[in-house]
Amino acid sequence: MSSDKQQPSRRERAAQRRAEIVAMAAELFARNGFRGTALADVAREAGITQPGLLHHFGTKEGLLIAVIEQRNADSEAYAMELLGLSPDVRLRELPNYARRNRERAGLAKLFTVLVAENLEPDAPAHEHFVDRYRAMRAIVTESLRRAQEDGEARTDFDPWVKATEIVATLDGLQTQWLLDPDEVDIVDSVESYAATLQREILIDHEVEEVG
Repeated sequence: MSSDKQQPSRRERAAQRRAEIVAMAAELFARNGFRGTALADVAREAGITQPGLLHHFGTKEGLLIAVIEQRNADSEAYAMELLGLSPDVRLRELPNYARRNRERAGLAKLFTVLVAENLEPDAPAHEHFVDRYRAMRAIVTESLRRAQEDGEARTDFDPWVKATEIVATLDGLQTQWLLDPDEVDIVDSVESYAATLQREILIDHEVEEVG
């Protein structure tokens, strides 16, 4: 008797296998860093030969890019949701962003580790992170500028400078939390910062409890 359940195609199986390898590599990169992880380590943990691994990704740098792209896909969908909200609601949503990162601590650690490893211009993902931070600053800057033009935010601050501060503060809080989670509560810290931003930049608002 034939089964009504359609079996995954060869392409689907290959895509699933690739995703499994990327997830394993992400875990190892977060734990040991990109430089501290050998292709043989990833192959062994993923249950694949090293030639098989290279068949999927070409090089170790190709695997790194696949890991970064997967991490980006995970965060960009959430970022797009935030962009559709009004400035006051967006600020109140920041603690939920922190909760999301707390629930995905491995991805948060991965991002922090990879940024630190790619500070030098000749690092394999240096340009990626330069472009990513530029894009983040541009998005926040434009959001603040629109809020000023719409009369929702004060006009006595430079949107680009404030955007740079916001990105830096959130990154810094995340790094301190990853280093010392027993001492630093990422959600409480972001809630406090979000309330400060509401008081500093929004016009005619009542500061509500965030979170």
